[in-house]
Amino acid sequence: MEIIGLVVLVIIAIDWLAAEAMYEIAVMKGHPQRKYFWWCFLMAMFGYPMVIALPDRRGAQAQSVPSADELPEL
Repeated sequence: MEIIGLVVLVIIAIDWLAAEAMYEIAVMKGHPQRKYFWWCFLMAMFGYPMVIALPDRRGAQAQSVPSADELPEL
């Protein structure tokens, strides 16, 4: 019985660390809401794809759009 409890604690710890990593990814994408951590921790099957599908809000500001008059370099 003690081994089962230990295994459950290890699984919860791994899930916590994975959810924390996914939350850091969401923050890097420009979504600092803590709800992404809880979705990943409690409902991993839905939370991980949700964070993966988040648009990158910070990258859109840094990219420059080339004008139609410029030719691409080959």
